[in-house]
Amino acid sequence: MTENEAAMSAENSKVRAVLAKVILALLSIVVMASLLPLLETNIWWIRFLDFPRLQFIVALIVLLLLFLAVRGRSGWMGWTAIIGTAVALGYHIHKLYPYTYLAEQSALTDASCAEGQSIRIMSANVKRRNESADLFLEQVARVEPDVLLVMETDAWWDERLSVLTDSFPNRIQSIPEDHAFYGMHLLSKLELISPEFRFLFDADTPTVFTQLRLPGGDVVGFTGLHPRPPLPWSQPTTLRDAHILSAALDARASSGATILAGDFNAVPWERVTRRAIRIGGLLDPRVGRGLYPTYDTKSYVMSWPLDHILFQPAFTVQNFEALPKFGSDHRAVVATLCYQPNGTSEVPVLRPNDLTEADASIEAAIRLADERQ
Repeated sequence: MTENEAAMSAENSKVRAVLAKVILALLSIVVMASLLPLLETNIWWIRFLDFPRLQFIVALIVLLLLFLAVRGRSGWMGWTAIIGTAVALGYHIHKLYPYTYLAEQSALTDASCAEGQSIRIMSANVKRRNESADLFLEQVARVEPDVLLVMETDAWWDERLSVLTDSFPNRIQSIPEDHAFYGMHLLSKLELISPEFRFLFDADTPTVFTQLRLPGGDVVGFTGLHPRPPLPWSQPTTLRDAHILSAALDARASSGATILAGDFNAVPWERVTRRAIRIGGLLDPRVGRGLYPTYDTKSYVMSWPLDHILFQPAFTVQNFEALPKFGSDHRAVVATLCYQPNGTSEVPVLRPNDLTEADASIEAAIRLADERQ
């Protein structure tokens, strides 16, 4: 080897060593970001890290392959990278596995349903600034839901939705007087029994509670919710978590079968969602069927299932899907359920601290809401 070749080889080795350290640093950051949601906290940026688990999996695999290509697996750096990545990947896979076709479905599938026992629910965040009402109305006409929950509505959307009056003779709406994003409309072909809006923890986030009379005469409960999302710097997850858990506690206390629907601003594998499911004795149709991402329709990177239709085991599933884009940053979701009071689906078992944690979350939200008034 000539002196120039030796110098070039040494230079290449230095470059590879520096590049390996940079990649290892990035890999370490992704590994730590992957595991931070294990902490019990309401800090917005830590809880937000629960959302992009699929994205983290891709990033971990790409960075590990790059590191091994540059450095190899020898030495402490190589084994540190492999072990750390394996731990993070295992955690992500553990969280996401229930939402794959490999997992057992928690909500039973029933293609047939006795007459008068079926109910089709559509839940859509239309985005207040979205002015593609025609596309949304066309989608509603195609789906033909019995119950339509529409979020982020305002006076403009109220006027556009008025064309549905003949199809949905029963309705209740909460229209914000200012420019807030938390308007809500519930339109129904079924009879609404004692419908009401409650404003949990803050004055501009409505939650609709009602009972629905099915065509066969049975009465079931329905809750439509759209809690505030965690936002950078100003908004921890306190109010969102308490909002979701309050709806679950209401379902738990209900004497009849209950359905929860809406934009939860939470992914199904988050701790709060899983706890709410256990507390409310609820089933998630995504389990064993797939992720069905609903947000953000304008991004291939930020793609998460934030819109949910959950229900108690008196219902079986005939169909569940996320619908095509209609102009909002969310896709609508629709579920066709069959009411079978003697349903045999098994709900997740309540854990010893679930109710205590829910009470603590609600108390924290009450304190925060009082501080903000």
